[in-house]
Amino acid sequence: MRLYGRTCNIPVTAELKELSDNSLINEKEGVPYLPQGYYFISDGSYFTDSESKILINCADLVNCVNHPDGKRLNGCCGLDGLDGPNKVCMNGHEIATEKSDCWIANAVVLENSAVNTIPD
Repeated sequence: MRLYGRTCNIPVTAELKELSDNSLINEKEGVPYLPQGYYFISDGSYFTDSESKILINCADLVNCVNHPDGKRLNGCCGLDGLDGPNKVCMNGHEIATEKSDCWIANAVVLENSAVNTIPD
């Protein structure tokens, strides 16, 4: 599966497989929550406001940059993701929230309303 921006249909993830082995999830601070190349539908138990959203490894987000609003880019060693979506596609559409700070496991939480599995 590959995800595309809903508005502009550019790919925003690498090719991904659904994570079927939950023992590969890592909640240790400062490390990837998921292995690269996989996605996981969040149950909301680890990341706040992530229930039913797609989680991916930070390295699997493509064609995206930091949000132009600097207020969305808080964190000490990375992005804490506490101020709303902080990643936009190359065309400026809000796509996801990167959580990559040192005090939390690292992942990208995709906004369901911003992505499609196949372009229209």
